[in-house]
Amino acid sequence: MTRRQVFTSTAALFFALLVVCYMGYQVTVNLSEKIITADAVSVTAEDVITADGVFIRSEQLVYAEAGGSVEFLAEEGAKVANGQQIASFFDDQGQLSLYRQSQALEQQIESVQYAFSHMADGSDSVKLDSLIKMNLLSMGDKLDRGALSQAEEYAAKLDAMIVQRGAAQNGQTDYASILADLESQKAAVDAQIRGGAAALAPTGGYFIGSVDGLEQTLTPQNLETLSARQIRQAMDQPAAQPAGAIGKVTDEYQWYFAALVDEEQAGRLRKLDRAVLRFHQLLAEDVVCQVESVRQDEEGQWIALFRSDYMNVALLRARDQQADIVLQTYSGLKVPKEALRQNDQGQWGAYCLEGARVVFKPVSWTFQTETYYVAEPDAEKGGLTLYDKMVVRAKNIENIKVVR
Repeated sequence: MTRRQVFTSTAALFFALLVVCYMGYQVTVNLSEKIITADAVSVTAEDVITADGVFIRSEQLVYAEAGGSVEFLAEEGAKVANGQQIASFFDDQGQLSLYRQSQALEQQIESVQYAFSHMADGSDSVKLDSLIKMNLLSMGDKLDRGALSQAEEYAAKLDAMIVQRGAAQNGQTDYASILADLESQKAAVDAQIRGGAAALAPTGGYFIGSVDGLEQTLTPQNLETLSARQIRQAMDQPAAQPAGAIGKVTDEYQWYFAALVDEEQAGRLRKLDRAVLRFHQLLAEDVVCQVESVRQDEEGQWIALFRSDYMNVALLRARDQQADIVLQTYSGLKVPKEALRQNDQGQWGAYCLEGARVVFKPVSWTFQTETYYVAEPDAEKGGLTLYDKMVVRAKNIENIKVVR
């Protein structure tokens, strides 16, 4: 074999090895780069802005009519009538303790009367235990939701059931003697109580046993002149407490929330008649509000004013709060941003895997988040449908542009 033949054979062998290596590389790449898809599932997205603001209510202060120790008779957030007694004042802590002891005995008497009136219905210990558990769960649920008045109703039922359960366990049947003993104790305590000067509700409404000094400043009468500076001061600087005030009564069955927004947010809010507000630090539920006004103050700052008649003790207590404002809710199919592409004709859509084929389907979206689009299903025109397998990543799909 000549030198030239050896060189030719070596070159041919080298070329063959190179072809084999290239083919092996291509096979490896094709096997490792599989088509990755995402299902077009149903999704609901919300257009939300977050804003800080203050609650504004019509509030009348309740003043102490006497000195000494105070005992509130109206529950926090309770509805009271004009002239109703809200609090009693006692000369010293001893007299206040006697009053509280009398009230506790009164509750025991009511619980015993209720429990013994139901002893004849055949309730056994197993049934009572079940009822006690159900009422405990219900009361806990109401407390979680901030519904204190409803939780109080369950607490009263629990008192009666516990008394009834204890009587059943101890075999007590002389109910008249038990009631007579409690009533005798209460009469003895009442005979020792002195004082009891009353504080009356100045108007009908909802009672709150605290004040923040802004009751006469942030009022519905001043809404048209309210400035962003006043809102910030209310949020940042504590106001002076009115001397002698022990609480207040919200005398209108509605409240306002004045929120600080920017110009872009104001433009979007001005198109709405109502919006959903979420106060995550106060409530678990949403509050539907009327968009009362969206305006600029004298310094050019934007203020959005919302109004609602939904009453809740947490809302009546609060003054400044951060709120999520839901402008609109969108429902449709979830299209990841990596799946939205542009075909040769410049049309936006998604490549969908149908068996062994990849089919382009037009996509029209109504809303977008940072990671996906909310698209309208359109089976009639060959558009996207529920559970279509959209190609998120694949090889050799030409003329595709991913929207960023």
